[in-house]
Amino acid sequence: MPKDARVASAGLSNKRMFFHTGVSEYILFEQLLTSSAGEMVGACVAIFFLAVLYEGLKVMREQLLKSAFSSSMKYREVTISSQTSQDNIIIDPKSNGFRMLSSSHFIQTALHVVQVFVSYCLMLVFMTYNVWLCLAVILGAGAGYFLFGWKRAVVVDVNEHCH
Repeated sequence: MPKDARVASAGLSNKRMFFHTGVSEYILFEQLLTSSAGEMVGACVAIFFLAVLYEGLKVMREQLLKSAFSSSMKYREVTISSQTSQDNIIIDPKSNGFRMLSSSHFIQTALHVVQVFVSYCLMLVFMTYNVWLCLAVILGAGAGYFLFGWKRAVVVDVNEHCH
């Protein structure tokens, strides 16, 4: 009995868990099935731009946070006694006008949710092991970093979800 027939008769999916170059691929949803080279090219273009969007979202969130923090900073006179070391100075975010229920924090939260969703979608696309889709993710992330990464103040992002 051929391998594909054994897999089908056992009720298992024919999921290829190795890198392959086929054009017939489910992408995230059962309804998103590519069946021709043209459809695969269209899917790769869409995924490329999704990866560019992901890199742009990271930079946009950082810029928004920086602008929200700098606009809420108020200069205050601080007196430090001779007994206080620099290690003991604590800046309370609430004293700078930063609030959990602020519009800035709601926007950051919404953008974070979108960023997490996009990052996990890109990870699942990569996990199809389709070489063309994987290249679209990698090249899109590279193009996005090229377009937006030069604006970043942080090179290593501790909030990165899938890298």
